[in-house]
Amino acid sequence: MSKRITGKDKGLSGQQGLFDTGMAEGALDIGLGLRQCLSRAISESGLDRYRISSEISRLTRSTISKEMLDKYTSSNPDYCIKAETLAAFCLVTGTFEPFRYLLEPLGSDILNPEDRDLIELARLQEQERIIQTKILCIRQKRGLK
Repeated sequence: MSKRITGKDKGLSGQQGLFDTGMAEGALDIGLGLRQCLSRAISESGLDRYRISSEISRLTRSTISKEMLDKYTSSNPDYCIKAETLAAFCLVTGTFEPFRYLLEPLGSDILNPEDRDLIELARLQEQERIIQTKILCIRQKRGLK
């Protein structure tokens, strides 16, 4: 009598599965929250929906009506805002909150325009550190001080 070993099929590689991201199922079901965020941004902007939609239309060279803006903020999942429309929306309403909301599940955030110079400073300091490390390696290799 032979003994059969039954078990789960384990791949030869310890590589993570293609669709195994470590995020829980539904973690990116953020459509309704985005719609609420858009509605808050409209309210806090002090602009009416007609003004917002006309400015978005001008910036994107496409027709965005007040009714379309209403649909983007409704709970109906059939209406989704396009990326370029969202960017124009944020510019017109003066808020980055919709982008912050979208990036939150990814553990990321956006950079405010006034902080761009700090990021450039950090990049330059990192480049300087890399150059100094290379210089040190060459000096040690050649026995230079």
